[in-house]
Amino acid sequence: MVQPPVHLPDSVRRWNDTTTDYPRDALLPELFAEQARLRPRAPAVLWDRGAWSYGELLDRVRRGAARLRARGVEGGDRVALLLPRSPEAVAAVFAVLEAGAVYLPLDPSHPADRLSSILRDAGVRTVVTAGTEPRTGPAGEFDRMTVTELTSREGPGPTGNRTARRYAGDAAYIIYTSGSTGAPKGVVCAHRGPVRLVRGTEVLRLTPADRLLATTNPTFDVSCFELFAPLLNGAALVLPDPETLLDPAALEQLLDDCGITVMWLSAGLFHLHAEQRPGMFSGLRCLIAGGDVLNPSAVRAVLEHGSPALLLNGYGPTENSVFSTTHVIDSLPPEARSVPIGRPVAASTAYVVRDDGTPAGPGEVGELWVGGDGVALGYLGDRARTAAAFVSDRFAPGPGRRLYRTGDLAEWRTDGVIEFHGRRDRQVKIRGFRVELDEIETTLTDHPQVNESAVGVLGEGASQRLAAAVVPAPEQDDGLPGELDEYLRERLPPPMRPARVVPVPELPLNSSGKVDRGRLRELTDDAAREPVEITEGPRGEDEEVVAEVWRRFLRVDGVGRRDDFLALGGTSLQATRVAAVVRERLGIRSAFTRTLVRALLDNPTLAAFTERASELRHEPGDAAHDAPVDFAAEAVPDPALRFDAPAAGGVPTERHEAKVPHSVLLTGATGFLGVHLLDRLAASGVRRVHCLVRARDDAEALARLRGRLRHYGLDPDRWADRVAVVPGDLGLPRFGLDDGTWDDLAQEVEVVLHNGARVNFAYPYEALSAANVGGTRTVLALGTERRLKAVHYVSSMSVIAGSGLAGVRRVDEETPPSHPELLSQGYAETKWVAERLVSLAGRRGLPVTIHRPHEITGAMDSGAWNTDTMMCALFRTLAETGTAPDVPLLLDFVPVDYTAAAVVHILTHQPCEGRVHHLANPRPALLHLLVERLRAMGYGVREQSYATWTRHVAELTARDPEHPLAPYVPMFTEPVRRSTASIAEMYFAGTFPRFGRDNTEEALSGSGIVCPPVDARLIDANLRFLRGAGLLPAPTTPDEGDGREPTG
Repeated sequence: MVQPPVHLPDSVRRWNDTTTDYPRDALLPELFAEQARLRPRAPAVLWDRGAWSYGELLDRVRRGAARLRARGVEGGDRVALLLPRSPEAVAAVFAVLEAGAVYLPLDPSHPADRLSSILRDAGVRTVVTAGTEPRTGPAGEFDRMTVTELTSREGPGPTGNRTARRYAGDAAYIIYTSGSTGAPKGVVCAHRGPVRLVRGTEVLRLTPADRLLATTNPTFDVSCFELFAPLLNGAALVLPDPETLLDPAALEQLLDDCGITVMWLSAGLFHLHAEQRPGMFSGLRCLIAGGDVLNPSAVRAVLEHGSPALLLNGYGPTENSVFSTTHVIDSLPPEARSVPIGRPVAASTAYVVRDDGTPAGPGEVGELWVGGDGVALGYLGDRARTAAAFVSDRFAPGPGRRLYRTGDLAEWRTDGVIEFHGRRDRQVKIRGFRVELDEIETTLTDHPQVNESAVGVLGEGASQRLAAAVVPAPEQDDGLPGELDEYLRERLPPPMRPARVVPVPELPLNSSGKVDRGRLRELTDDAAREPVEITEGPRGEDEEVVAEVWRRFLRVDGVGRRDDFLALGGTSLQATRVAAVVRERLGIRSAFTRTLVRALLDNPTLAAFTERASELRHEPGDAAHDAPVDFAAEAVPDPALRFDAPAAGGVPTERHEAKVPHSVLLTGATGFLGVHLLDRLAASGVRRVHCLVRARDDAEALARLRGRLRHYGLDPDRWADRVAVVPGDLGLPRFGLDDGTWDDLAQEVEVVLHNGARVNFAYPYEALSAANVGGTRTVLALGTERRLKAVHYVSSMSVIAGSGLAGVRRVDEETPPSHPELLSQGYAETKWVAERLVSLAGRRGLPVTIHRPHEITGAMDSGAWNTDTMMCALFRTLAETGTAPDVPLLLDFVPVDYTAAAVVHILTHQPCEGRVHHLANPRPALLHLLVERLRAMGYGVREQSYATWTRHVAELTARDPEHPLAPYVPMFTEPVRRSTASIAEMYFAGTFPRFGRDNTEEALSGSGIVCPPVDARLIDANLRFLRGAGLLPAPTTPDEGDGREPTG
């Protein structure tokens, strides 16, 4: 039954228009025979001891086919070729095809038991061997013949040599690949698959002038391309000595001596030769590399030292007849961290598919499904696996049209090129976190002292950990692992950082040139077992308890008294969780959790932290709160700032002057809101957006920025010509910029959009003030340097929480936030001080605007969200536990794309007159609606009292201190200053003040920018995204649809 078509984005439909004129109904042996008739004397196969012409090869093929038929081989029978690479093996392939049979290539060096198992599984009756196999060859009742017997020109010529009647859609060959269950699986491919590749795809089609060097083991699917590409187009196939392929100098000589024009190299071999002799390929017409992820550094080396005329990245699974897509590599930007896999080949299609089976558009990551004339017939004798992997083509329905689900993750670029994002099964979960191994490898390989890297998983269950093997650049010392630990700590979240980094002289490769993951695990596991030397162990029961907690969180074998939590790899998120667990283990009052976090940051050695923790055990709860912040002193403006400079040309200080500035400095550009602000600024017409990015240099900054844009579904190339990166740090004086860069910004920038901040709800004021308060002081200094600039400050609604605790029931946009001494989070305290500094600068003459967004959530339609937020952790907990508090908690969600649009519209259309804008949702909802939508998606969530729910959550995070909600539990359980209510209770008990949004409504009037209500549609979009991102577990009950409201 043909399925109705699914709507495709027009761009995706256009990119999949790969129709081409090629001999679609021809058989492989027919096309070879055609070339032999056209050029019988032309060389077909060459090797170090001789050559066969097309005429001679055809004669051997026809004799072999006749001999097979004489031995009872019929159309569709499977003939195993247990042969190494040789000219006779080439003749044997075509002889089997000429006889109408199906060939199955096998490696004679493989274990006999494995070979016997495959032969039985494939139902093989005839086995062709080299005649040199040991007696321990594959067991079984097979009709055996040597390849010499099969292809010899001696004896009578062939009779009745017509090919048995077969069709292009019939099986031609079977390739056995490793299976996820450990048992090999046979992929059955038809004649049409390789024909569409070598006769229909222009960049892969050879001419009679070409010579192709065969580099692949005959049992791998690329060998089909190497065989048919030359011999179906009149070119010559050159068979090298296998050892030559591993010797860069010898291979370079061979390429020159034999006049090779076309070659395929596995990624492993390509990297090997590119490192040692990157210019060796300059004489080739076409070099195709692939089979694994290409290292951008290796590609750049080849491009810089003499690239072949055509350099291709070839991608495709065996299940789609060798290649599905190719990418012409003529350049690679310095910031590129991967090499695209390109566009579909001829008569082929490719779709990026969301988890719900709908087609993704540009910028969305999904599973890659490939289709067209190359799709295999299925897995031999395995209907269940075939049905799961090969599905009806729902995007271009037609009789017999199917798609293969590759299991690879990919995304469309806006130019129709596909970017590869690794294997879906290379996504692993480490203690509940989804981890992409390819991203870790890419980050490691980005380090200038690492040539190659590979990451694997050691252990099982809760003891799972990551380990990495790296190939150091030449002349590296023993300190590289420590340097890489620090490097990764700055770039990857804790679950993605390997517990051990092991330098190796080279990565272990298997026979196909890919990384041998099994051997990799052995190497890293051996290194991980090495004992860690501890100079001074813990003393006393309390230090033993704390050391055990550290070992658990930091995944280290031992902890000494002088070991530093941060130096061992501890992070801010881990600090909050460690403090919570230590508090519970040592019996410290819950009110001291925040104090413990401060102690861990201020005194990060095991001995010092434990001493402070032990002291807190004996202090009364009312002594828990940190020393109060002196808000009056902290908010004193810098007296050196001058506000009498002329205003920059783009600064709208009067209403009639409001216009789009030419140049804007954006801080926090790599954050969730930041990337959307960048996109909207560029779209609004801003000619240059300078993005402050925490990085060592321009290349790293640009790579980070582009990566974050791509991560949130935005096109990094869309506004590339308008973006300039500024490597810097909010927490450093003048952002850590040199005088020249600072002066250039001071001269060029007209508006500063200060969105950057360090966000941590458990850290004290002192830990966050450098970035959040100091960074704002730097912004104000830049705003007054050389000429006045407009400053738009992105604050937070949390700054008004103190007003609510003081009894203020409503805060309008013109009402200054008060009572900062009642704030209970260091983050809110820093935002209050920073906002106060901006307001005071505005009073002194600096054009300023303040934006206070509420709970920023996923985009309106896609639901794409920053999954590291407290709200996402709450969503997960509700779905995971099946419980929710029965409270009127207000969900005041503002989608990120609405927030960015509103801020940028105000920036470009309103004067800077010191106004405050509340970016809140005028139509919020209650938590009950979220519970309803979770139920609609199949999650059996029941509501219970707040006290019961918080007790269950506390128990959950005590059992699993690494649970995403763990650092936020105090927000639900611990009372804030001068109150018996927690932060969460403030929101549903009416303590948090109501707020007006008149300024925002006026500023956005007529713009078409409207905040959508918090309704089923908005919540469902967020839930679908979180489920697709792996943050939500599988539903506990059968789906009741997709969570959408019923229609009609």
